[in-house]
Amino acid sequence: LGALAVWLFAQGDAAALGDSSMRILWQLIKGGLAGIVLLAGCWLVFRRRAGIVLLHAGIALVMVNELVVYGLHTEGQMRIREGETVNYVQDIRTVELAVVDPSDPKTDDVVVVPRSLLAEDETIEDAYLPFDIEVVEYLPKSTLVRSKPDDENLATAGAGKHWIAEPRRPGTGTDVGGAVDVTAAYVKLIDKDTGEPIDTYLLSLELLPQKVEVGDKTYDVALRFERTYTPYSMKLHDVRFDKYMGTQTAKNYSSDLRLVDESRGVDRDVKIWMNNPLRFAGQTFYQQNYDSDPHGNEATTLQVVANTGWMIPYVSCMLVGTGMLAQFSITLLRFLNRRQPPGHGGEPRRHRGRVRVDRRSALDNTSRIFATLVVVACAVWVLSKAREPGAPVDQMQLAEFGRLPLVYEGRVKPIDTLARNALKQISDKQTFVDESGSQPVGSQAAIKWLLDVITGAEAGFEHEVFRIPNLEVQQTLGLERQEGLRYSIDSFRDKLEEFERQAALAAEVEQDDPRKLTTYQKKILELQKRLRLYMLLVESFRQPVIRPDKAQEDLMAAITRHRELARMQSPLAVPPDKEGGVWEPYASAYTRAFAKANLLNEEPNPATLALNSMLAAYHKGDAKAFNAELAKYQNWLGEQKLQNYDSARTNFEVFFNHFAPFYLALVLYVFAFVLVALGWLGWSRPLNTAAYWLVIFTFALHTFAIIARIYISGRPPVTNLYSSAVFIGWGAVLLGIVLEAVYRMGIGTVLAAVAGFSTLLIAHFLASSGDTFIVLQAVLDTQFWLATHVTCVTMGYATTFVAGFLGLLYIVRGALTSSLSPETGKDLSRMIYGTLCFALFFSFIGTVLGGLWADDSWGRFWGWDPKENGALIIVLWNALVLHARWGGLIKQRGLAALAVVGNIVTGWSWFGVNELGIGLHSYGFTEGVLRALAIFVASQLAIIALAMLPARLWLSNRGPAA
Repeated sequence: LGALAVWLFAQGDAAALGDSSMRILWQLIKGGLAGIVLLAGCWLVFRRRAGIVLLHAGIALVMVNELVVYGLHTEGQMRIREGETVNYVQDIRTVELAVVDPSDPKTDDVVVVPRSLLAEDETIEDAYLPFDIEVVEYLPKSTLVRSKPDDENLATAGAGKHWIAEPRRPGTGTDVGGAVDVTAAYVKLIDKDTGEPIDTYLLSLELLPQKVEVGDKTYDVALRFERTYTPYSMKLHDVRFDKYMGTQTAKNYSSDLRLVDESRGVDRDVKIWMNNPLRFAGQTFYQQNYDSDPHGNEATTLQVVANTGWMIPYVSCMLVGTGMLAQFSITLLRFLNRRQPPGHGGEPRRHRGRVRVDRRSALDNTSRIFATLVVVACAVWVLSKAREPGAPVDQMQLAEFGRLPLVYEGRVKPIDTLARNALKQISDKQTFVDESGSQPVGSQAAIKWLLDVITGAEAGFEHEVFRIPNLEVQQTLGLERQEGLRYSIDSFRDKLEEFERQAALAAEVEQDDPRKLTTYQKKILELQKRLRLYMLLVESFRQPVIRPDKAQEDLMAAITRHRELARMQSPLAVPPDKEGGVWEPYASAYTRAFAKANLLNEEPNPATLALNSMLAAYHKGDAKAFNAELAKYQNWLGEQKLQNYDSARTNFEVFFNHFAPFYLALVLYVFAFVLVALGWLGWSRPLNTAAYWLVIFTFALHTFAIIARIYISGRPPVTNLYSSAVFIGWGAVLLGIVLEAVYRMGIGTVLAAVAGFSTLLIAHFLASSGDTFIVLQAVLDTQFWLATHVTCVTMGYATTFVAGFLGLLYIVRGALTSSLSPETGKDLSRMIYGTLCFALFFSFIGTVLGGLWADDSWGRFWGWDPKENGALIIVLWNALVLHARWGGLIKQRGLAALAVVGNIVTGWSWFGVNELGIGLHSYGFTEGVLRALAIFVASQLAIIALAMLPARLWLSNRGPAA
């Protein structure tokens, strides 16, 4: 059977499948078939332990893979400029000193000195070298600075007379950006015949080769990355760097190359792009980077990897996954078969010689009726929120204006989304109170605030939307503390000069060392960020003043300002009127339209004219003209075929913004918890039943919201921290519903309500940074891995948190109440154990799939990145807890305490590593997250300390139940 499994895996040529995800899927399918066959063999031999044997075999295979990688894995880079042909791979982790004789017009004669000899304090002598080399000073990491006349300089010739190499701390794996060390060396060249020094040169990776004359020959001497020459060559025809619209964010890198290998009879064009490598001659070529110099010369960087064991992790993943699934499924089925079915009411039972009628049927009917009423009432409330607001026909149709598309932060979105996100970043709210008139108006939509701002209306400066909670910042701006802590820009306009001075001082401190920033300086920079967003909106829609007598001069000034708008990546509100055109900011489009109409006698873009008319009508308060131009513009949009614009999807996003299903779900989860809590006081069965079915209804709403995000973004459910929070909550709620369906103790309902509320609350705070539908960097732009690796890892987070919550519940009920009976404790312990099994499955499979994604993207299965280590810690911790339970090292209480530790481990992996600001998976430091994480960890440690109290001090062991 083992031989059959190997044969199954070997069948089929994965390279014949063009799409990278299809090749990987084929490997996983083959690995799965091999795993099933091996499982069948293990079943015959080990019976119920077959899954355990298989999963441990898979883990052993992962370890073997690391040995294979260590011994056989090689990697390097090919950097090729457009039009250049390269026939070598360079290793950027080490250097060599090269002496090149270019006298032969066909080939160069190259002699290289490895780094190991450069680091030794000895003169380098060799028959192949035209001179001897004495290393005066070797600098593993350095930086070059311009030399001054009074500087002591070791170099006597070449570029070293103008530059000095200064030592720097060698790089580490935790350096931000992962910059390559720039090595330098001062070398003294010595004549072989006379033994006299020729000259001392400075060699560096940042300097061009130095010319050295010896006799009648001129040699090129350079310090360069270590090269390995290949029998094939690559010529770069074209390299592309595709960006998302209106941003500098990479959407894709791709290279068109000519591959020539005379020894294999190969001469063909190939294309390599992100997540789609080329496999050739036992090596894999990955698109890694793109760069260009100030002169516009473009170059590509290919990662070249040789790894004969690249398929081992695929096999291992399927073996472990199959083994876990088999073992845990057998255990689950055995548990379900042992459970006694609940009693059935309706039949009389004898009690002390008398017939006693079971009243549970009547109680069940009451529970069903009450639960139905609660769920129907909540459903009516939710549906009432789904009704979109409208305006009378004689008023401005602001909601319809909000449906108009624009491009911002790399994607097409409705103006309504821009308005809501901008107001939330500035005010921490998506609505505002209009106090600009004689009578304050209640809560107003964000679209009205945006129109007041971009049309230059006085009300735009009077709306109190800038949230300034810090007292010192208020004093700097001359503000008095008021309710809501929100202020208009008019209230501190005369203090903006002093504010900018303070912001400049804070920026200097931040650039030098962010850790030295005071709270006051942090809040100053935070307010500056909000003001810049406000001014970006103003400038993007501000019409330039073009005087008839100085039209040319004013147009040139406007064009200069618009270049700055492009650099600031401002909103692009005007779509192109021709196929292949680009979106523009309204201010730039207005300038172009003026020039076309008045100077070039050309027809301006109809979109520009329509937006101009709408904004002018709004400024004048002319509802009729505004609505007429809006209708005309909508008809024009319907006739165009704009890139990445789908009117149905944009309209649905507006509905999604207004409906706010995640907020509604958050409220309903709180209500469900309140029902459960009331059930602790009395009338428990109807209240618990109502809470359970309300959680199911809310879960359906939660699911709808996630599906809606998938439809709007066109991506799998998890793409960033915000979406991870809502998905972790979704998974936890699902598990809570399943647990309640199995145990009927109310614990699953409490779990679902608390998990749903807390994760959606976290998501609410994460949404304050702006749009949650962010575009993805080029290496992340793959639906296959987003749908597999990210989803599995996030489910691993969710299940580990659920186990931790159950452990917390066990400890709190046992130590602080007398409600933890032996039977309840046993059931809770079973819940923790079963949940940890799922947590181990999802966290392991997700972590290994992440390694496979990395291998598919840049040829390295594991890089010990902080986020990778965080995921691995979760796997190891879950495995440790389960093994401790299996080995009898811990009982129920120990299992609960260790499950709570899992909350700390998962919290660190989810948020903690991001605060380090390092690694390929770092999402950046977020203000306030580290403090919140510290409070969370402290609370979990307090619970663990409670678990460690002697059993006699637990109230559940001292009450009547004991």
